[in-house]
Amino acid sequence: MQPEPAPAGAVHHTFVLTRHTLVLLVRDPGTPLAYTVMSLVLLTVLHPVYDRLATPGTPGIVQAAPGIAVMFTLLALDVAGQLLLSERAWHTWDRLRSGPATPAAILAGKSLPLVALFLVQQTVLFLFATAALGFPLTAGTWRLPLLALLWALCVTSCGLALGVHARNQGQLAAASDIGALTISCLSGCLVPLTVLPHWVSTVAPATPGYWALHGFQAAVTGDTLAYTHATAVITAVTATALVVAAHGIRR
Repeated sequence: MQPEPAPAGAVHHTFVLTRHTLVLLVRDPGTPLAYTVMSLVLLTVLHPVYDRLATPGTPGIVQAAPGIAVMFTLLALDVAGQLLLSERAWHTWDRLRSGPATPAAILAGKSLPLVALFLVQQTVLFLFATAALGFPLTAGTWRLPLLALLWALCVTSCGLALGVHARNQGQLAAASDIGALTISCLSGCLVPLTVLPHWVSTVAPATPGYWALHGFQAAVTGDTLAYTHATAVITAVTATALVVAAHGIRR
C-alpha cells in the first residue's frame, strides 16, 4: 500500500501561508485596532470642520469619512510590510523563497488576511460615520464595497512591495510613515484641496490616495465617470505594486 502523496500546488501553498499570516495578525492586533479607534476619534473631531469647508449642498461627511478611511488605511502600510520583513528577522525568508511556493502563492497567502483586515477597518469607519454622522452609505450601493475592496488590495500590494525591498525595521517605518503622511496630505484626505496651496491640487492626481478619495465620493454621489476612472487608476497601481513585490521575491 503506497502512502498518499503530500498535498501540493499553488492552492495548498496559498492556504498554508494564509493561515500562518492570519495567526500572526490575530496574535498581535494592537496596531490595526489602534488605527481603527484613532480613525473614529479623528473623524468625530474633524467632522464639523469639513462641514464648514464643504461645497454648498454637499454634506461635509461625504469628504470627511472617505478621507479619514483612506488616510488610516495608508498608515497601516507598515502592517503589511512587517509581515514580509519579519521573515528576515526570523531567518526564514530565504527558506520561504527557495521552497515550493511560487511568488504568486507567497503574495496571495500574505495578502488575503490583510485585505480582510483593511476591509474590516473601512467597514467599521463607514458604519460609524453612517450611524453617528449621517454618511449616505446606502447611496453607494455596490460601488462603495467594490471600491473598498480595490483600495484594500492596493494598500496591501504597496505594503508588501515595501516589505520585500526594506532591509530593516527603520527603512520600512520611514518609507511607510513618510509615504502615508505625504500621500494623505497631498491627496486631500486630511484637509480638502480647496483650502490648500494651488500646487497641491496640481500634484494630487499623482497619488493613489487622491483616486481612492474621489472614488469613494463618486460612489455615493453617483458620478459614474469619476468612479470608473478612480477604479482604473487604483487597479493599475495595485498591479504595478504586485509586479514590484514579485520581482523582489525572485531576487
